[in-house]
Amino acid sequence: MRFGWCLLWTFALAGCASQPVIAPHGVVSNNPCIDSVLAQIALPGQVSAVSIYSHDPDSASAPLAWARQLPAIGISAEELLLARPNMVLTGNLASSGTNAVLSRAGIKTVALGVAPTIADDMHHIRTIAAALGRGDAGEALISDIQESLPSTPFSGPAVSAIIWQNGGFVAGKGTLQDELLARHGFRNASAQYGLSSWGILPLETLMRNPPVVIFMPTHKSGSDIRDMRARQKLLAYLDGRTRIIDFPERLLFCGGPTIIKVSSILSKTRAHFYQDRP
Repeated sequence: MRFGWCLLWTFALAGCASQPVIAPHGVVSNNPCIDSVLAQIALPGQVSAVSIYSHDPDSASAPLAWARQLPAIGISAEELLLARPNMVLTGNLASSGTNAVLSRAGIKTVALGVAPTIADDMHHIRTIAAALGRGDAGEALISDIQESLPSTPFSGPAVSAIIWQNGGFVAGKGTLQDELLARHGFRNASAQYGLSSWGILPLETLMRNPPVVIFMPTHKSGSDIRDMRARQKLLAYLDGRTRIIDFPERLLFCGGPTIIKVSSILSKTRAHFYQDRP
């Protein structure tokens, strides 16, 4: 066993010499959605490492400046064991065996799946806060999220809309994003294209029967340039028929504080259609 650990340390030092050292015996997160919650509720020094995705401005849900003060870590059992944490906060990786490895090593693991509703997301926040002993901070974040949401339902007919991301990725029925659309007076148009839950919607299909509002990224970055050129054609074709609202891809997958940002976009957009918003 000692030889195995020596090998792990040797590989770590050889391949990661330029990486910041992860302080042992702390809290490690390898999930960008969890990182966004930790940024709001964790005490200084309580978090030892965050997800590698939180160091990337295109995928980070946590504030980039906060995340980059901390070392980044991936999802492999080897990386997590080498970090020597007291606790790992992670996505639902049980099927990969990573969590089982951590358990055998005596490392406490809190695994959270994707929250399909606002209520489930708030339960996740409470779970993270309880694990850190930061219950009051968790409740304060939940209060901020609740205040960002409409307090009463919108009157009048719902406005058809879709959240359409790079590669045609769409959040359909039964997702957190679907509930957020409904709470703000929108009808998720994904069902009219035969999509359920998460799915892919081709550009040609969308252009033949567009909704009233399309929430999508409108700024190119990296490998998304080709997709953005197609979107530019869409913008020209739908000019005056459909409202295109900038919706960065990093807002699509997480709840927590991200809900506040999404709610702001949806509220401002909805105000263009009705004056009786709460």
